[in-house]
Amino acid sequence: MVTTHIIKTIGLSLGITLSFTLAGVSDANSEDIMMLPLHKGIDAKYRVELKPTHVTQRVGYDNQPKFGPDGKSLYFTRQLDKAGGEGLQTDIFKFDIDSKDVINVTQTEDISEYSPTPYNADFLSTVRVNPEGEQHLSLFNSEAKAHEVLRSDIEPVGYFAWLQPTKAAVFVLGDVMTLQILDTESEQQPLVLEEQIGRCFETVANNVITFSKEEDGIHQLYALTSDGAISSLELNLPQGVQDYVWVDSQHLIVGQGSKLFMVSSAETKELADLSSLDVDGITRLALSPDKSRLALVYQRP
Repeated sequence: MVTTHIIKTIGLSLGITLSFTLAGVSDANSEDIMMLPLHKGIDAKYRVELKPTHVTQRVGYDNQPKFGPDGKSLYFTRQLDKAGGEGLQTDIFKFDIDSKDVINVTQTEDISEYSPTPYNADFLSTVRVNPEGEQHLSLFNSEAKAHEVLRSDIEPVGYFAWLQPTKAAVFVLGDVMTLQILDTESEQQPLVLEEQIGRCFETVANNVITFSKEEDGIHQLYALTSDGAISSLELNLPQGVQDYVWVDSQHLIVGQGSKLFMVSSAETKELADLSSLDVDGITRLALSPDKSRLALVYQRP
């Protein structure tokens, strides 16, 4: 049973929601990102408005959306042809919500970046893949166009979530996928805390993230604190679903096929059917800090 302290912490801090995704893209499908308005009515129920803003509309890999801290921009990962035309790489792009401008933030040669996550006013944290194929947690300064690799001895990092400015929960790839805590101020090797976890992390408070573990095709949610304590949230995602975003301390949104669902420990209810928007295969989600916009990734028709 999750402790009362963790439940209260999640409830107080869900204005900041982050989900983290696997770095490697091998057999990339053609995926797009759209945003939809989200409203909370006087009855305290959330409703999705079917008035999409298309962040991307192209053949290719566009994925891993993450809102900026002011909610005025959306970062995402885009796969491109390399400058020389030999092979593919990924860069981090930013969509300006007011102007609708799309900007290549990283523009790095021979280096791929994934999982864009604002770190502070000057740095964006990413998973950085170097020419040798090593995957590290990294900070990127957009002004200097420079990377700072954090803990080069810990790799390959697939995805991550910040517990505090010097500690991140990381998913380390391997024969067995493991959950570890990367401490930027330590030289000690981190302990393996869990195995066979899902790809979606959410930072729900300072010192607390949530993650999932799969058992028989069902992802069960857990909370992890910065000292390594793990507690069950006693909440399951729908069959085959591993991406989610919290909207409050008791409810989260998931996508399955063309539909969005609101999930709690008590019930799973349909929130919206997006088939009229030619949306199917919904996967990753992101929620703006003020909870007025929901970004989602879906398969191109």
